Formats: sequence, C-alpha cells, structure tokens
Amino acid sequence: MKRTFDEIPKHKTIHFIGIGGVGMSGLARILLEQNYKVSGSDVKETIQTIRLRDLGATLFYGHDEANLRLADIVVVSSAIDTKNPELAHALAEHIPVIKRGELLGTMMQSFKHRIAVCGTHGKTTTSAITAKVLDTCGKLPTFVIGADVHDYGINAVLGDPDFFVAESDESDGSFLYQEPSIGIFTNLEQEHMEHYGSLENLKDHFLRFMEGIVSRDGILIINADDPMLYELGQQFPSTSVQWYGCNPALSCHATDIEHTPEGVRFQLHLDQQNNGPVELTLMGAHQVYNSLAVIAMCHRLHLPLDATKKGLRQFSGTKRRCQLVGESGNIRIYDDYAHHPTEIRVTLEALKLSMNRRLICVFQPHRYSRTKDLLAQFPEAFSAADLTMITEIYSVNETKIRGLSSKLIVEKMKENGNSDVFFVPKKSDLARKLIPMLLPGDVVVLMGAGDITSVGKEMVAQLRHKNLEQETSHSD
Repeated sequence: MKRTFDEIPKHKTIHFIGIGGVGMSGLARILLEQNYKVSGSDVKETIQTIRLRDLGATLFYGHDEANLRLADIVVVSSAIDTKNPELAHALAEHIPVIKRGELLGTMMQSFKHRIAVCGTHGKTTTSAITAKVLDTCGKLPTFVIGADVHDYGINAVLGDPDFFVAESDESDGSFLYQEPSIGIFTNLEQEHMEHYGSLENLKDHFLRFMEGIVSRDGILIINADDPMLYELGQQFPSTSVQWYGCNPALSCHATDIEHTPEGVRFQLHLDQQNNGPVELTLMGAHQVYNSLAVIAMCHRLHLPLDATKKGLRQFSGTKRRCQLVGESGNIRIYDDYAHHPTEIRVTLEALKLSMNRRLICVFQPHRYSRTKDLLAQFPEAFSAADLTMITEIYSVNETKIRGLSSKLIVEKMKENGNSDVFFVPKKSDLARKLIPMLLPGDVVVLMGAGDITSVGKEMVAQLRHKNLEQETSHSD
C-alpha cells in the first residue's frame, strides 16, 4: 500500500539495510534533516555512514537481526537479498518493508515540482546539472542523486519546498512508485535484463511511467535523437512533450559543437532562434544532450536563460563521472563509473576528442549477468582507446556463470585486429603492469561500477613516487 510522507510518524524509526550505499544514504540524509529517526546497517564504515552518524543516525556494522530492535519500517534496495538476516527477520516478524524507490516516491509527494531524471545513461550527471541550474536560477531544490555532486560535496540536499530532483533508478522497476510532475528522459537501451527479461518489458515500464506523468498534467522532456524514446514519446500529445536534441527541426537543439581540453561548447537554438553559446566544463557530445535536457526543462518552466547558462557553465561535475584523480609526469588519471558499452564508448570518445592524447582504458566489467547479456557489444566499445586493459568481472554477489570471463572480451577484440589489449585477471596487478607502459602525455581512465576506483589513487601515488626517484637520481 502506498504511503504518504506525513503518514510516517516522526517517533517511528526507519531502518536502512545497506545505509552506506549512495542511493540509500541520500534518502537517509533527507529524513534526518527533517527530524525523522533513522537507523541503518552496513558492512563497514564509509564516508557516507560517518556523515549520517554525525547527523544523528543509529548505525550498526555487520548485518544481524538484532539491528532491527528499534525498527518500525525497513528500507531495502534491489541489492539486498532475501537471505540477508535483517530482511529475513523483518519479513518473519511482519515489520513493514519498502523498496528504496517507493520511499523516494513517498518523499517527493509534498513538493510542487517533482522532477525525475530517467534513462539508461546520464541520469546522475543530468540530475546534478538540474539541481545546480535550478539553484543558480534562485530555486534551491531538494535533491537525491546517485553520486556526490562536486558543487555541494554531498549527494543529497534538503532545499526549498517547490522543487525535488530525483535520479530515478529503473533497475528494479520501483521507479513506477514515483509520481513526478516532470520526467526528463535521457536515452533508452537494453539494460537490467536480469530484472526485465526482455527489452519490450523494459520499454513497457518506461511507457507506463510516461503515462503516469501525462495523466497528472505533467511534462515529458525527451531526447528526440534516441530512437526508442522517440517512439514512446510520439504516443502522447505534443503539448505534453518538450523534445530536445541536435535535429534543427526541434524547438530546443544544439549546433556547432566544439570539443576542447576545457570542455564542450555549442550554439543553442530555442523556438528557431539562435540563443548564443553554451559552455560546459564537461567533455563529450553526450554532455551536450545532458545539458539540453535541463535547458529544455528550464525553458518550459520559463526560468531565465542567462541564469540557466550560468549554472551550466559553473557546474563542476559529480564523483566518478570522468573525475580527475591526479596527475604526475604529465600523465593524467581519470576515474569513471561507465559499465555499459555505450557509456564506455561515449566517455572514451569524449576524452580522445577533447584531450587528443594517447588514451589508455582500464576496465572492470560489472555483474556476470550484464557481461553475458552485452558480451557482443563490449569489444567495439573500446575503439577510441589506444591501449586497453581488462580485469576480471566484479560479481556484485551474483553467482558466477560457468565459462564466462572478461577474457572473452579480450579474445574477441584481438580477433577483430586490436593487438593492444591485455587481460589482467587480478585487479591488484593492474598498476604494476600498466605503469611501466605509460609515457608522458598519456591519459588513463579507470572504468567500472565496482571497486576499480581504488586503483586510481594507487596509480597516482606510484607514479609520483617513481617521478620523485627519477628526480632524485638526476640531482645526484
């Protein structure tokens, strides 16, 4: 049964299983700032749990049914298995259990403008840009986003009551619990087949989500250059849809895209008028689409264009989205969350276009199910890289699929004529094997949604140590 936020009394305790997760921690933070009682458990202490503890959350490390002794409501994400002792205990004792997406929908209900950012790729960045631009327009929104936003240093903020910006995760279908007034749709591809089973079922969920928005007299902000989204959007009245893209026929479109080491720049056209340049500190053509989505929304809401452009120009990115980890010896190390072939391709192309340097990609596949479903698409995703290293699959607690290994991607790439690709099974060996191969001017990007991020700081530290040794030997 759907709950409203006001129906959860503030003397009740809301318990999060896996509270340190970036999506869960954002919701917990907003609840704490609204004086709700929050408890939660996770396997270890992280920056997210430390932040929540400082806000007053009761935290437990390790999963145990005893952690639920204060719990009146239990929140879970799709990452929590029914074998988890806390979830099993909650179900056995009939403690109400709700999904993270359901709680998010409940929290959004009291806001006038409820903005949900949806799509296979670009949700996090587009959500963060939306929050930053609204703030620059004088409308500080409440937001919950799946990564720390550099401009705020955190992933969730309790703002004014008019706007709520949510990164709407479609991975488990729970986004249908949400009732936004505005839906921003970035793109749509085959993904999360472990839940949906078929592309048609995924499309049907997106269609139902769109239908709900239109039924509430809401607005659909849709990327017209995405074939599947265009097909879905055509089923609604033109008054309910604001299209955006690079097609000159669209009322919101971009032309004259330029790529530089500082970011991307383009000419903006609204209602067939040239509205001058838009400058971003982000790299890649995909960021043009992300920014156009926000511009289209602001245009529909009659927010000032000058402030919109200013917010876009000032936006400094989010954690693990083409994030510069460090630089040493004129070698740059970036960290990126890309784990789908399309995300990998567009990020590598963006770096190559903007930096025009030798590009090295180090990739850790994420989930056996995703690797199996998209195996044929991975080899071509690395075409912009000059050298590629691929480590073994990060399982996310999935059961290993017999005979499935990242080595299959490497073998296929070599069959396609790519000789500069290496299989390094152990993540711990990546830095040791790659560093001797690096040259001044190289750009290295570490990719994946698993624990590959830890390799970036290790590489920077080793490069700096190596350069210091060389400088010392030369001075001698």
